[in-house]
Amino acid sequence: MKIWVLLSLSILQFFIICKQKLFSATGEISELKGAISVNLDSGTPERPFFLVTSSSLKGEAVFRGQVKEIADNNISFYEVPNLLDPDEMQPPFKIGMLSTKQARGSVEIEANGTLARVNIDYSGSNYFSTPEVFIDLPTSGTSTASDFRKASIEATVDSNIGEITALTIKDSGLGYDTIPQISIEGGTHFIRLAEKNSAYTGNFFKIQANDGSSILVDNPLNLNLSQIFLPNQLVEIYEAWTLGSLFGHTSEEVMLSEGNQSSADRIYFLKSFAEQNGTTSDFCFFYHDGNIWRSDEDADKSDSADSLIIDPDQAFILARRNPSPLELVFSGSATTNDTFGNLPGYLERKLLSNPYGVDIMLSDLISASTITSDENETEKWLANSSQEIADNVKILTDNVWSTYWNDGKNRTVTTVASATARFGTGIGGSLTQQDISMSSGTISNMSNPTTGNLVVTSSNHGLKDGFMIFIEGVEGYKTNELKQQVDEDGALVSQGAIPFVIQSAANGFFDIQVLDSDSFELVGKSGNCDFIDNGNATWSTGSGGLGYSSDAFVSFLGGGGTGATGVAKVDPSTQKVVSILITDAGAGYVSAPKVFIHSGGWKKLGSGNAPFNDALIPAGSGILLVRNNSKGIRTHFGINSPFNQ
Repeated sequence: MKIWVLLSLSILQFFIICKQKLFSATGEISELKGAISVNLDSGTPERPFFLVTSSSLKGEAVFRGQVKEIADNNISFYEVPNLLDPDEMQPPFKIGMLSTKQARGSVEIEANGTLARVNIDYSGSNYFSTPEVFIDLPTSGTSTASDFRKASIEATVDSNIGEITALTIKDSGLGYDTIPQISIEGGTHFIRLAEKNSAYTGNFFKIQANDGSSILVDNPLNLNLSQIFLPNQLVEIYEAWTLGSLFGHTSEEVMLSEGNQSSADRIYFLKSFAEQNGTTSDFCFFYHDGNIWRSDEDADKSDSADSLIIDPDQAFILARRNPSPLELVFSGSATTNDTFGNLPGYLERKLLSNPYGVDIMLSDLISASTITSDENETEKWLANSSQEIADNVKILTDNVWSTYWNDGKNRTVTTVASATARFGTGIGGSLTQQDISMSSGTISNMSNPTTGNLVVTSSNHGLKDGFMIFIEGVEGYKTNELKQQVDEDGALVSQGAIPFVIQSAANGFFDIQVLDSDSFELVGKSGNCDFIDNGNATWSTGSGGLGYSSDAFVSFLGGGGTGATGVAKVDPSTQKVVSILITDAGAGYVSAPKVFIHSGGWKKLGSGNAPFNDALIPAGSGILLVRNNSKGIRTHFGINSPFNQ
């Protein structure tokens, strides 16, 4: 079955770039993929093992395009060129296809490797257009002329009832040694703003209906969509996960243990906000009985809970009730951009997912910009020195819920501090103090060599080999390949042309190799201009940020290593980070990890007055939000991507 993939902290670097055909549109887009395993310990019906997890996005975007206009909850789009005839324009969508309950089918094969028959396993609903039917490639054969031919299947729709009434084999194919999987176009979809420079990037809405060129979205918070989706901004549309598509439809596909209501593994979801009362009855569970998915509240019904929609920001709780451990592997697209999550109202609860394919800190999931100490700021997360007044976060570890709250420290951060690390020079690739840098300096000269690396002159720079630095503000007189100064059109200055000032190609991020105390070279970089010493050229490996009221937590991501942590020391008089102290050196950092300085301010119930500062939210995990602010309202809030820091 198809499953999604996230990454754990130690395997961040193996994102794979892939391409997927657009949904009834043109062109191709690239998406990021990765992987994670979710391990469930053994349990029993009396003492289950519980784990909070989440599903992120399902596969690549099925559509990517620009908004044409917005009217109320309707978003319309431009027509696109026909793939078969680029001179002909056509609507980007099939009518109703973005809000169906997806039909399912299966095939049987003959001994000669052809399709014998195709079956409708579920006829779906809300189909008003004929969907495409996709089938796997043959598994044997080498020649399309003799022993290898992809089969094709056609669907028939009764638009009066919105169901698939027939699946017909149009070409029985050849070379099918094993039974291929088929999938039928359709399903519930979400639209997400993908415009990078918008304050609303990552906002998502469920699609209720669509015609050829427009969609109607579900907008339960009555947000002003004309402020979120502007004309010509980029959006993406993704198919939603359902209970069945994520965990399997049939007994052969289901990953969890089946059985009756008492013995089967369970998946717990929080009920809608309107159905919650602050007790254990806020949760409902689902289980697979060997035939269909059932709910604890609808155990006697004959219809399946297979089509239960899982929102992009939604987490859920797995309960392992089987005496053997289980490893689940999920697959699909991992979010790398900023996104949004839904915040519950007073005394309501929300299981919020970690939407990224990496471990992140609690202070990243609920950032300083989202936190307030004023209870009248009803759309923000309330911080307070008292856990009973502040909004709470609960994290499930080893079957025990731990409670965290923010005491308001560092919520005034306006500029996040940054630092750079290099490979670990300690024992076993552990990090040392000399492997961290957050310094800066001015550049007094820069070479423009015909061969070899560009050399930077900066007096008493204090840098070491292996660091990456950021260079900015470098200008120079443009030169040609022979390093002769030229004008805008390439004419030689030596022959009377006017020198042309350009931004140097040395501006940006570079690995360095130190030559001496006053110079270093940029690895693999040559020059394109003669340096102008105007006092604007600088280099840096980090900055102290601004607005810090107390020390902050530091983590290290990637580089092949794990386990390193640190504390960012703050100067209260300047409210800036002035240094980083390694508190755990970790191991295995064979290349440079990325440094994350988290705002912190989080305290753990039961830890006394000692500041806990932060907590790790693993990839593919989630947290339980409990809103204590009596004035808090249902809203949504931005979640900053760790990849954009």
